[in-house]
Amino acid sequence: MGALLLVAATMVVACLATTVITTRLHWVRREPCGALALWVGAVLAVPLAAVGALVMLAADPHSSTAELLPVTAAAVLGAALALWASARVGRELWAINRVARRRRRRHEMLIDLFATEHAGQPGVAVIPDQRLFAYSVPCVFSGRIVMSQGAIDALDEHSLRAVIAHEQAHLRERHHLVAQLGTAMARSFPTTCAAVLSTRVSEFLELCADCSARRRAGAPATLMALTEFGDIPTPVTGMPAGGTALAVRLAALRGPSRCCNKLCSRAIQLGGAALPVIPALALTLNWMIDLCPWWW
Repeated sequence: MGALLLVAATMVVACLATTVITTRLHWVRREPCGALALWVGAVLAVPLAAVGALVMLAADPHSSTAELLPVTAAAVLGAALALWASARVGRELWAINRVARRRRRRHEMLIDLFATEHAGQPGVAVIPDQRLFAYSVPCVFSGRIVMSQGAIDALDEHSLRAVIAHEQAHLRERHHLVAQLGTAMARSFPTTCAAVLSTRVSEFLELCADCSARRRAGAPATLMALTEFGDIPTPVTGMPAGGTALAVRLAALRGPSRCCNKLCSRAIQLGGAALPVIPALALTLNWMIDLCPWWW
């Protein structure tokens, strides 16, 4: 019974988190950081819960009795379904990440050839181009921010700080991995819901980076920088400064409320981080009950 409840509860939470991401747009756009953390935690908890349920069933001597046989069969079926779905997403995620790494390596070689280091901003590579663009190229430990000379000339000091803070948020919080997870789910299950989910994840990642830029440089400077960049195409090697859901991002910056209420966002992020831990805690508790029945 405990294994069935573990799988069922985790899958329900994952489905609810996905539903919130794709439908409750007003709330999620106010708390994008917490909503994304909740969704990622729920997705990671699904395979862990499936493995934990199978281990609990294997360790339970009463799971094969006639009375519990239907419950055991349902738990095994649910765990197998969760593992199958996780394996499909994991295979697509591995393929996407491998292609992205190869593209980034080639792109970094071109940056080393044609770009120069910004004098006042370490870690920012400047390309001698008058077109406006700025994006980040992630790597294992840190990453690089790439900007055109035209963008640096067009932005004032505060707007430039907002753009750099936006890209630093992408690098620091590993947004490219979350975007790859959304793309992997859309490719694994080519449905309308999965496609909408991938689009929403990309949109909310940009909103999260805008929140960081807003805290660092202020809403007016971030709004001015985003308006200056306009609808820039998304580069295949990194995360852009403009582009994704521009109207939504401008509306969020023009809104009177602060983005990501600190207390609410932290609470949701802690809940999302705790979701993958719950299957391990349930498995440990089950073992403790079996080993020390006198304690309980």
